[in-house]
Amino acid sequence: MAASRRSSQQASGTFECVTQSAEETRQLGERLGGRLQPGDVLGLIGELGSGKTTFIQGLARGLGIEPDQVKSPTFVLMREYAGRTPLIHLDGYRLEQGSSAVWLDLEWLFSPKRITVIEWADRVADCLPPEYMELRFAYKTTNQRTVSAVAHGARAAQIISEIQKTHETVSH
Repeated sequence: MAASRRSSQQASGTFECVTQSAEETRQLGERLGGRLQPGDVLGLIGELGSGKTTFIQGLARGLGIEPDQVKSPTFVLMREYAGRTPLIHLDGYRLEQGSSAVWLDLEWLFSPKRITVIEWADRVADCLPPEYMELRFAYKTTNQRTVSAVAHGARAAQIISEIQKTHETVSH
């Protein structure tokens, strides 16, 4: 396996890998989706076209949701998908830093009965709960993306540890 595809656990609660295609990005999302539980929150950060929505399509598949249903909610702000656990997909792209997000119903959004994924999470950082998983997406080449995860809290660290182990198994 090429070194660029290897994942690394740089410190407790961190993970990084390089996906080689959109389908590989979806597969990573699917593996993560299979481990999520109600109440889990993911904050995604990355440039336009860096793979965030593609990743969420895989995440949806892992939750038993048809991935073709998942569309970027940029113009509607939020979508909810029914699956083994409801998935809330929020897009903070059109929100101004923090202040314009105060009208969001955070109690509903971060409900222990739903899984919440926020694209452009850096734009609503002041509204994020204390425990969540941060995922950063970056271009490497035309098809490759670097995906980095950082745990904010014990639950996110546990998920990252599980993904680390399965990613090493799948990549070898």
